[in-house]
Amino acid sequence: MKIYNFNNITKDDYEAIKKHLDSSNLIIYPTETSYAVGANALDTEAVKKIFLLKQRDNLKPLPIVVKNTAMLLNLTYIKKGEEDLISIFWPGPLTILFESRADKKYTFASNSKYVGARVSSHIFIEELFQEIDYPIISTSANISSQESLNQINENELEYIFADYKDKDRIIVIDDGKLSGGCSTIVQIDGNNGKINIAREGNNNIKERLFCYIKNINNNK
Repeated sequence: MKIYNFNNITKDDYEAIKKHLDSSNLIIYPTETSYAVGANALDTEAVKKIFLLKQRDNLKPLPIVVKNTAMLLNLTYIKKGEEDLISIFWPGPLTILFESRADKKYTFASNSKYVGARVSSHIFIEELFQEIDYPIISTSANISSQESLNQINENELEYIFADYKDKDRIIVIDDGKLSGGCSTIVQIDGNNGKINIAREGNNNIKERLFCYIKNINNNK
C-alpha cells in the first residue's frame, strides 16, 4: 500500500490519485467520521473489487459521495423533501436514499432501486473532485460487520485485508485519528413525505437532524 500524509498532499499527488482511480484501483481515504474505501462508482471492475475487499454481500448496495447535486442528478431523481435536507445538512455526514433513474443500472446499487449518496465536507474529497468527474464509493474501510477504522495503522490494514490479493495496489490517505462512527442514513417515504431513519449514525449533526426530522414528521 502506498500511503500519503494528507497534511503534505500536493497537486501532483491528487493527479496521481486520479490516474490510480481511472485505472480501476481503490483508495482508503478520510471522511468526517471514519476512513472509507473508495473507487470510481461508475467503474464496474473497481466496484467489484470493493465487494471482494470487504467480503461484502454483492446484493448489499454501496453508498457514494458526489461532488454536488448536478452530479447526483445524473444518477437519481431529487424530490422536494430531499432538496430541503440537502440544503440544510450537506455537505456533511448525512446519506440520503434517492430513487435511481429508471434508465440507469449501477453495480454499486446492486438490485436496489435507490442510491445512497451524500456530499462530504472533508477537504480531501473536495480537492479530489477538482480532478475527477465521477462519484466515489464511500463505504467503511473494514471487513463487513467489523468495526470501522478511525486511524491508519499499516500493520492493521495488512491484517484486515490479508485475503485481498491486490492490497499492494491500494492508495491510502492518512489524516490521523478521525472522530469515528458512520453517517446517518435517511429516506423520505414517497406516500406521506415522512423522513425515516434507515441507520442512526454517530456524528456532529445528529441532534440537529433528529430535531428537524421530528418537526417535519409531526407536520405531515
